[in-house]
Amino acid sequence: MPKSFHYEDSPESVPGEAKLLEEKDRVIKRQDAFYKEQLARLEERSSEFYKVTTEQYQKAAEEVEAKFKRYEAHPVCADLQAKILQCYRQNAQQTLSCSALADQYMRCVNQAKQSVIEKGG
Repeated sequence: MPKSFHYEDSPESVPGEAKLLEEKDRVIKRQDAFYKEQLARLEERSSEFYKVTTEQYQKAAEEVEAKFKRYEAHPVCADLQAKILQCYRQNAQQTLSCSALADQYMRCVNQAKQSVIEKGG
């Protein structure tokens, strides 16, 4: 009975397969280099986009903050206010006895208003 012939047993097939594998390896290496280059480009674009987006966000946040900046309010004539309230408590039945303090307080408040107007704010 003759021995069956297999392609793999042929001595000529080994160099042919080696060349085929080498060619496939070269193709894979070229594809790998191509995809690595594409990935590097995408990462660079992503980095640039992130930087621009971050800068735009920061700028917008600063603009909003400047536009809607909270004004700090400090009580004016606080010492006179405390004195007049104390006077009213002590003289609940005779509030006219606090009129001199009330007059001082009103002058102080008006001066503070005038000062704000002159400063332009």
